[in-house]
Amino acid sequence: MAEQHEIVDILAGEIAPGITGWSVITLRPDGRRWQHTFPSETFEWRAAEYGLTDPVEILDVILHEPYQDTAPPALPPSVKAAPRGVAKAAADPHGPTLQEATSTAAAQAAHRSRIAAVKEDRVLVTDPDGLLPHIHRNHGMDPDRVRAKQEFVDTHRWTRLYGGLPAEPITKEATRA
Repeated sequence: MAEQHEIVDILAGEIAPGITGWSVITLRPDGRRWQHTFPSETFEWRAAEYGLTDPVEILDVILHEPYQDTAPPALPPSVKAAPRGVAKAAADPHGPTLQEATSTAAAQAAHRSRIAAVKEDRVLVTDPDGLLPHIHRNHGMDPDRVRAKQEFVDTHRWTRLYGGLPAEPITKEATRA
């Protein structure tokens, strides 16, 4: 059963020199407060990385990501006994990571599965006082910046998976007649 962390406050503003963002403060069951601070640009990155479009879902993902299990999956005994250099990590039960996925759709499905597992087994961030709609309305995502980030993510993923691009990206604008 997931531990409930209730949102008690949100802050907006400069979180580092020249970087605006949000802080979401939650109250843990033991009475301690937890402050999760992230740049506003995180919304655009999650949209670009996982093809998410709904600011409500994106914020939910951002708020639950810190509680993911980041340890690599355990290797089954038969793989542990394999000769050196032959063993491979066990498959993640939720699917490929962002960099291992062969498509944005595969990355999205796996990440949604990981976040659902966090919410079921570890931590469920709740908003009893309805503070999050302020962030939902003022997320600041820009479609052009999301598109540029998508190109970056897709190019990076492709080069990691396949070792290079089939053609060099166009870096200059064509001259006008």
